[in-house]
Amino acid sequence: MKINFNKRVLIALFVVFTIIFGFLLWREQKIVVVTDGIKYDNEGTLRVKIKNLFLKKICFSSCYPYYLEKKDGVWRPYSYQDCQGPNLVEKCIGPGRVKAFEISLPLIKKGVHRIVVPICEDCRAGEEFQESKRFYSNEFEIE
Repeated sequence: MKINFNKRVLIALFVVFTIIFGFLLWREQKIVVVTDGIKYDNEGTLRVKIKNLFLKKICFSSCYPYYLEKKDGVWRPYSYQDCQGPNLVEKCIGPGRVKAFEISLPLIKKGVHRIVVPICEDCRAGEEFQESKRFYSNEFEIE
């Protein structure tokens, strides 16, 4: 069976398009962590949204679903208490979904900060949390 030239060109274009599209999807897999502002007073509340742009489910820790870091020349993490129970997978969100939460600011020092979100990919609620990746929010300032 002979394939004519036009069909070969169409097949080649389809293969090239599929490869490019697959690469772009793979490259754009990320988590977007965004605060609702860039300046806050230390009496307020900061709202955070985490959008899952991965092609799979992502999950968060029951002990440390996020960390705060303060910019002091370099990013320095806040010191946290040890987790009082086992560090388990508590909440998961599927592809394209959003998780939102609030952080009360009175305990946060003045200065430039960001939020660090550790995730595990394709884990299940109730399992021990094993961080596979970290994502960072935009910078924001506490005045």
